Amino acid sequence: MRIVECHISQIKPGDTVEHEGQLRTVSKRNLGRTEFFGISLFGDNYRLGTIKVRKVIFPRWYQGVVVKS
Repeated sequence: MRIVECHISQIKPGDTVEHEGQLRTVSKRNLGRTEFFGISLFGDNYRLGTIKVRKVIFPRWYQGVVVKS
């Protein structure tokens, strides 16, 4: 598993992120957008995008072998 820091706007449903020390899968209901606070993830706006989100990337497997993506 690999962890990449990215901007909150790059997170989409189905991604796995590290939030408050736990791995959590993002769904459509976890992402929000408001005029005043911008994009929020699990109710947290990551200081209006100045703090990076830690996105977890798992290796892809096919028939017992890691597939390069």
